[in-house]
Amino acid sequence: MGFKSVKEFNDNRYHDLFRLINDGEYADVVFLYQSMKDMLVAQAHYIKSSEYSGYIHCCETGCPACAKGIRVQTKLFVPVYNITKGAIEFWDRTIKFEPQLEQDVFNKFANPSEFVFRITRHGVPNDINTTYSITAVGKNTLGSYQAILDKFQAKMPDYYSNIIREVSVAELSSMLQASDASAASMPEYVPTPRAGYQSSIPDTYVGASEAITTQAAPADIADIPSVPDVPVVFNEAGMSDTTDAADTFGDDALPEPTF
Repeated sequence: MGFKSVKEFNDNRYHDLFRLINDGEYADVVFLYQSMKDMLVAQAHYIKSSEYSGYIHCCETGCPACAKGIRVQTKLFVPVYNITKGAIEFWDRTIKFEPQLEQDVFNKFANPSEFVFRITRHGVPNDINTTYSITAVGKNTLGSYQAILDKFQAKMPDYYSNIIREVSVAELSSMLQASDASAASMPEYVPTPRAGYQSSIPDTYVGASEAITTQAAPADIADIPSVPDVPVVFNEAGMSDTTDAADTFGDDALPEPTF
């Protein structure tokens, strides 16, 4: 399959999501809302299965995700035309973001799709205190709401299926069962020693008293051979010269060198 760059990986993973990652990063967008009535919310579950990983609409009565205790979230998926990327994306927000949209967008512009807005991130990556500012920067001369949708053959609200799926109780139950089956099929982990590795731990318990060995007693002093005296010869100055043992007793008298 080969390597992918991190950018390619993230582009595939977050293909339909509007994201600003770094502090101070911004993008110019057109909100795909013609009025506040277009703003939609969803009761969503995020699931992971072999068939699909992502958001699904809560089935409400008899919902298998609710039965499994998967958290339900009130989501606001804001559709924007990202001018920089030239793509329709969804800004994943919670319902708590609605007051800011109302204040910064709808209260000032009855039809937001007629204007270009700059969204700026204030917060480093993964900072839970990150905030966003939304400022109008000009009139939209790129194309009308309908022209943008036509360009991508998109129809609202059907296009929301790119970010959240609507499935039946039976379909969702099948997804979750597939996920459970995949987890259940995983073998139990059994640690095994590395090749060529020998444990220093004995297979059976050995008492401390049994592990102590008695050192061999030293040989009788009578059995230790005596070292012959080296003859001393005095030179003319009265200084002593030690005669080499090999000269006096032969090479066999010298001990083997040890290191």
